[in-house]
Amino acid sequence: MSIEAINWALNHAPIPTDRKDASTLAITLIALANHAGPDGTDAFLSVDLMTTYTRLSRRTVQRSLRSLEELGLIRKGNTRVRDARIERADRRPQVYNLVLSARLSTGQPTERQDGTPLTSTGRRQRTNGVSGATKRGVNTTPEPSFNRPAPSAPGGRSAVSPECGQCDARPGDPISARVIWADEDRTRSTPCPCCAPQRLGGAR
Repeated sequence: MSIEAINWALNHAPIPTDRKDASTLAITLIALANHAGPDGTDAFLSVDLMTTYTRLSRRTVQRSLRSLEELGLIRKGNTRVRDARIERADRRPQVYNLVLSARLSTGQPTERQDGTPLTSTGRRQRTNGVSGATKRGVNTTPEPSFNRPAPSAPGGRSAVSPECGQCDARPGDPISARVIWADEDRTRSTPCPCCAPQRLGGAR
């Protein structure tokens, strides 16, 4: 067992968080790390033992090993040490080397400052709130004052004018969409002067 290899598998191995099999890949990698040397080499254990460690089926373990190879996190290793320890050729498992140089610390962080995990494309996963993220990860939460229900005019009709067609708002969009973006990345916006309600009154 190698503390270095296990620490890498637990904390630094860059497994994309948006993969459906991310947790399966992680536990498979930890199982390999449990049998690797301090430099991540010479991890050889049978698929049966890996199913015991991971509680996964043989097919799932084998598929995970292939995926870890495709991601560049493990490579087939030298069989010399394995052959010296296991005499019977029919009981010799595949030897893997863990690629400890593949680390999250040399690429993108695992999460944004708000704690939202990154995906394999580096984008932030969507949450259930109203906040969004641009391709640069900038928070574009609409100003709260423009998320309030529109005031009603006498007779129950809305006092907010319809969309002007000059801003980003489309029919049926919330009032918060009535903005004009100041740049292409959509990091700064101003309320539409034509159809956005004013902060201190009704529609213009």
